[in-house]
Amino acid sequence: MKRRQFLQYSALSAAGLTFAACTSQGSTHFNQPAANFGKLEKTDLQIGIVSSLDCLPLVVAKEKGMFKKYGLNVTLVKQPTWEQVQQELHSGKLDAAQTLFAMPLWEYFSSKSGKSPAKEEEGQSRRRRRDREPVKSDAKTVALMGLNINGNSISLSPAAWKAGVRSRQSYSNLNELQDGYNKFFRELKTPPAFAIAHPAAMANYTTRYWLGTMGIDPERDVKFQVLAPNDILAGLENDKVVGYATDELFNQQTLTDKKAFTAAIDRDIWHGHPEKILASLDTWLKANPITAKALMAAVLEACQYCDNPEHVTDLAPVLGKSEYTNAGTNKNWQKILAGSYNFGAIEGKAQVLKVPDFQVFHFQSTKYLQQPNHANFLWHSHAVWVLTQMVRWRQQQLTDYPKDANEIIKQLYPTEGYADVAKAFWLNMPKGQLKIEQPETFVDLIAFDPNKPLEYLNGFELRA
Repeated sequence: MKRRQFLQYSALSAAGLTFAACTSQGSTHFNQPAANFGKLEKTDLQIGIVSSLDCLPLVVAKEKGMFKKYGLNVTLVKQPTWEQVQQELHSGKLDAAQTLFAMPLWEYFSSKSGKSPAKEEEGQSRRRRRDREPVKSDAKTVALMGLNINGNSISLSPAAWKAGVRSRQSYSNLNELQDGYNKFFRELKTPPAFAIAHPAAMANYTTRYWLGTMGIDPERDVKFQVLAPNDILAGLENDKVVGYATDELFNQQTLTDKKAFTAAIDRDIWHGHPEKILASLDTWLKANPITAKALMAAVLEACQYCDNPEHVTDLAPVLGKSEYTNAGTNKNWQKILAGSYNFGAIEGKAQVLKVPDFQVFHFQSTKYLQQPNHANFLWHSHAVWVLTQMVRWRQQQLTDYPKDANEIIKQLYPTEGYADVAKAFWLNMPKGQLKIEQPETFVDLIAFDPNKPLEYLNGFELRA
């Protein structure tokens, strides 16, 4: 990549982003009566959340009365892990949940391979292994709507800092960045542990993509492990963990304590990638189609509320409550909501940059996010990209791109219910479900055409 191109990529969002209120993408419903979708099949709901920044729309919907507005009595149930969220969802204890965008695909192919997700993961405590008993339900997890785009970071240990590795923006071009990172990783005697929250986490896929772009083999040069936050901290302190990829809030506290620094944010790896979704089981959705629409409407209104700059000061105190995140008084994660991101530093002053689109809950006008596109729309092309990466790294024993992939994706990411909700909100919907991602969308300036997944897959030199 030429120096000019790298600098253009680095400045993409700064040059093309307008920190827009949610009114840019249709009328908000803060002062509007609730849309009437029909008689609710169920009004008392249990919804699972994980203590991360992207559970914010669900918290806002609860705290600001959006759920009640649509006739729902919702209890948010905090879960320790994504595995536990899915276990509780399949057990019937949860009606819906905040979960990973790729989770429907992950579970679907897990059931096809006959392989327990627990066997795919290493480095777990005994308690967490007990949490991850194989799901016994035959029902499928299906996405209802997107909760946000972007929102993850890749952070490295003090050992990387001492070796001269720095945050991405410290390098003037991609070759310089590649040289610095390759030197560090190749000089390690054994492949270091790299922590992730779940193999289906978008942070896992974007980190692998990022490493591969630099010529670092994610299968040989590092060892990905699913670790709890306490295990990550212990690993950083004894130099057994070289880094981790995660969503916020955990990362900002670690940076404050100078136990790590952020090497890159995944918004700079894939601008506008999908992140978390609101999901249910297909059996629940079939039994409760009207309730599902009311639920989506309440969450959509909350997503619009979260992206409105006028509401920023209201958000941190709400999210920080003990029943949701118990995030404490760390100001850095609160600043994320106001459009700044702290990259940290092991020595010297932390680097804080303006990143208003670090996480988008509904809509901000950027070069990669233009009307009628918005964060809550489920692009089937995003699922196609995830599936190419599952095949690339042979997750769930996938060695070939499935011939029936389009049908599977339609089942797992249905859009009819959300389309009715969007219509009630006077939101325009994108035409079609497949979107070509332009070259400048990705760190390596390689376009993604969802109509040609095999050609895309065959273009990767590094793969399992």
